[in-house]
Amino acid sequence: MSSPLSISTIATDAMSETDRTAWLALRDAHPELESPYHHPDYHQLVHAHMGGGKLSLARDGHTLVAVLPWQGGRFARASGAPMSDYQTVIADPARALNADALLRGQAVGAFHYTAMPSDDQSGQPTARIALASADKWRAEQDGSYRRHLKSTRRRIRKAETEVGERRFVHQSRDIDAYAALMRWKSEKFSETGKYDVLANPGTSGLLRELWERGPSAELRADLHVLYFGDRIAACDLGITDGRIFHSWIVGYDAELLPYAPGIQLLEGVIDASDAIGYRVIDLGPGLDGYKRHYASHSRHVAGGVVTLPSAAGALAGLYDRAEDRLRARTGDALGKARRRYSQIAACEPRFGGQAKAMGQALGAHFGRKPA
Repeated sequence: MSSPLSISTIATDAMSETDRTAWLALRDAHPELESPYHHPDYHQLVHAHMGGGKLSLARDGHTLVAVLPWQGGRFARASGAPMSDYQTVIADPARALNADALLRGQAVGAFHYTAMPSDDQSGQPTARIALASADKWRAEQDGSYRRHLKSTRRRIRKAETEVGERRFVHQSRDIDAYAALMRWKSEKFSETGKYDVLANPGTSGLLRELWERGPSAELRADLHVLYFGDRIAACDLGITDGRIFHSWIVGYDAELLPYAPGIQLLEGVIDASDAIGYRVIDLGPGLDGYKRHYASHSRHVAGGVVTLPSAAGALAGLYDRAEDRLRARTGDALGKARRRYSQIAACEPRFGGQAKAMGQALGAHFGRKPA
């Protein structure tokens, strides 16, 4: 009979080099864990910029067999939320170790997550482009993609005629392009009334440091830019470990929308993937819109809460049950408010800042004119 696992929790910046090496070995041994978000350096940077990072470690004897990165206290959340598009326990899937197992017995009542692995029935599909080579991938796409590509090529010709010659700069170091992307995203947040996560110093600092690491870093953010002539048309800042490129922060010049600059840029990133070394371009959760033309395979993720036996866990469970009962009468109004507050609280640790951001978000929501 095997001995029980020993579980401990440390601050993220207290991780030893031995544990970092073991974490990377776990990640590299299991395809289910291939994502830049599951790299130890990502969570160390999250802790450096956003604070409160913790690692719950499970050991079998002296061997590290599982890691759960998280933040918070009694009400905990996945490390890096809301910036982490994927969250998980770093472990051999065959061990079936979950967040409950790694957090039980600690001063945590509830663990909220937004994108943990899920079975096909209950999860949201993700859009992943697997690339042995760009040419091979295109040759294997179906008629839907070919019709989509034909439409894109018409828009390319129209843009080059009316705006300027199309030009790509991959792994750009242009600060003006980076600033344009941040400005476009801020304008979009303002337009939609959503909380601007990029205006927070923690999240903006995380992005900037990942980008400033440069193209030779093991974990980094690559900035790809599309120009029409000298005009910046679209940018994609994606987190990457060199093999997986996760399209993360995407923006474009709104005046150029009729030319589909975002799609043109994605086609350019696919073309450059062989030279850069990308073998997967991950477009994140959802198969809506343009993504359905590009996804070659999916994984599934879901959000939820793990409640543990404590007063905080009981409170979280009570709220979830109340939300379920009221959904028939109020729709998902309570759920939207909870998710909005969770997003703000993850970026803004001060209660005053949280209240101000919630007030601004609600004011923008009720002040918007109907479409």
